[in-house]
Amino acid sequence: MNSLPKIAEKDFTSFYVASDSASKKAQSDYVSIIAVDLISMLIASAIATYNYQSEQSKKILYIISGTLLLLSLVLTVVLLSKKFEDIWYQGRALAESCKTLTWRFMMRSELFEDTVPLNQAKQKFIDRVQELSKEFLELNKILDTELLNKPVITQSMINVRSLSLENRKEYYIQNRIEDQKNWYATKAQFNKNRYNSWFTVIIIAQSVSLISIVYLINSPNSNWNFVGFFTTISASAISWLQLKRHQELKQAYTTASQELNLIVSLADEITGENEFSKFVLDSENAVSREHTLWLAQRRR
Repeated sequence: MNSLPKIAEKDFTSFYVASDSASKKAQSDYVSIIAVDLISMLIASAIATYNYQSEQSKKILYIISGTLLLLSLVLTVVLLSKKFEDIWYQGRALAESCKTLTWRFMMRSELFEDTVPLNQAKQKFIDRVQELSKEFLELNKILDTELLNKPVITQSMINVRSLSLENRKEYYIQNRIEDQKNWYATKAQFNKNRYNSWFTVIIIAQSVSLISIVYLINSPNSNWNFVGFFTTISASAISWLQLKRHQELKQAYTTASQELNLIVSLADEITGENEFSKFVLDSENAVSREHTLWLAQRRR
């Protein structure tokens, strides 16, 4: 039994830590701006539900609506100029590539096999990370310098790599495959629940909008008109679903979890370094396929 604790992501290569941080920040900024934009539209439609009679009330209503439209315009320009979406995707791509490379290094898999001396393995790892970095030149400009200045190969990575074959196999199964499987399963269920919740919101909003139309038909002189408000709720929920892609993510995570489950069932057949190297490579390829599918869906 190995005695090493689970490696923390902060102990991965500095390029992973920096790109992961950049991606998460860009994602948060991008999603937050979209959310504020949608909320602005909801507020604008909400204040228009009542037909105010006084000139002063209408003037206030127009000022508020104009302010919200201006805010929406500014947010659109910010999204265009800051390119949060591109940073999010590129950062995720670089981070996942570096993470896979880190696990391959620690497990002495392809490129970093048991037959390769440690110093040569280190050099190969550094060279490969530099190659990956050159594929994302625009991203490199915004990566946190402080994070990049941390070790490219950490002591924790060396400690894991120094484990015996049996201990490395156990460590990899528990801290990579099982951990990733649980993450996929949890995220798959989360996205399934969110998908169903947002569709419930859409159905309710469309139903209430239809009821509002019936109300207006029966009371054409009413000063209340909720059609636009609930239609906006429905449209905003659909836009949010398109942004978050819960259904596609649920399917991708479920598939990846099942594939890893099949791969780990072959662990007992590992008898040497060559078999283990191939086992790790197959597992990392399964994780990479999930990310490639995620990236393709995001860019559609």
